[in-house]
Amino acid sequence: MLLAVTLALAGPAEDRALIGQLDREVIALRQRIEHMEGQLRTCTVDKSLSSAFVELRAVLEGRPAVVGREGSAVTVTVLHSELFGAGAASVREEADPLLDLLATAIKMHPELRVTVAVYNDSAMVPSSLRKTVPSVWELTALRASLVVRTLVERFSVPPASLTAAGRGVQSPPTGASADELSAESRRVVFILESGASP
Repeated sequence: MLLAVTLALAGPAEDRALIGQLDREVIALRQRIEHMEGQLRTCTVDKSLSSAFVELRAVLEGRPAVVGREGSAVTVTVLHSELFGAGAASVREEADPLLDLLATAIKMHPELRVTVAVYNDSAMVPSSLRKTVPSVWELTALRASLVVRTLVERFSVPPASLTAAGRGVQSPPTGASADELSAESRRVVFILESGASP
């Protein structure tokens, strides 16, 4: 409407200038569309990760787990205390319902690989475990292996789709206050990715 009014009020020289400007804008828009279509052709959308993300968010709603996206991976973060007792080197039976849901999601998507990464804070290893695991790094590796073993033995997840990763005190959560940092640093992150395990 505005263009029609402008053309009606403009003279022949102004018409040509306005038409020239519009032609340049149309050419620029066509080039932008071609560029975006080219980018779209090279983009790959991993439908299995997208559906896993949606399914996990729905299934784990109201549970003590946070489902998120990290780059091209889907993550499920659970606080340490949900899976392990204080000073324990075994997975709590109370964690079975949560692990059962995760195992079901993993088995529904056999094309995905899952890394179970266990993080800790800088606290000392519990005295009851110091003889077998002298450092926090080894404690997180042990606990990651325990979660993987639980998923395989109790919930029949294929072992080839799982990797255990002890992360020690690496990568504290961002945005945590000093009071929250210690508790949130003690976490288990299930990292779901396409293809081979890292």
